Amino acid sequence: MKITTTHVWTAIMAAVLSIISLKFLQVFKFIKWSPIGWTKKLHMFTTFPGWFKWVLLGVICFLLFFILYFIARLTFKVPPTLSSLIVTIIVIIFIEWMIHVKADLTMTQFIKKISIPFACLFAMIFRFVIGTSVYMKKTFG
Repeated sequence: MKITTTHVWTAIMAAVLSIISLKFLQVFKFIKWSPIGWTKKLHMFTTFPGWFKWVLLGVICFLLFFILYFIARLTFKVPPTLSSLIVTIIVIIFIEWMIHVKADLTMTQFIKKISIPFACLFAMIFRFVIGTSVYMKKTFG
């Protein structure tokens, strides 16, 4: 598969939008956890400044969206809305589970802990990446 400028710019814009939106959700307390808290949990980059951790999170998001774009090209026969909904559910459950892994929660308590704004944000971003990928595949092959 060939890497195009659309592929790269889609991943860049999705990563930038993700970082800005995560910071917004954190500042206004729509999420009760820190998006860069994984550095403390994994004992990585703990002495580095906060801006570096955010940039690193942006790079990781870029790489993940870059890979998602490739995977979405393979599923061009599935409607992008359905694909993005499935990916969103899987990713949100994984991320929230990683955050709340040490809390002894029942399934009902776990579902109540899931941040709806966080889920909606990533549903839109995944729809953007997958929709662009599918459109480019159908239009330009």
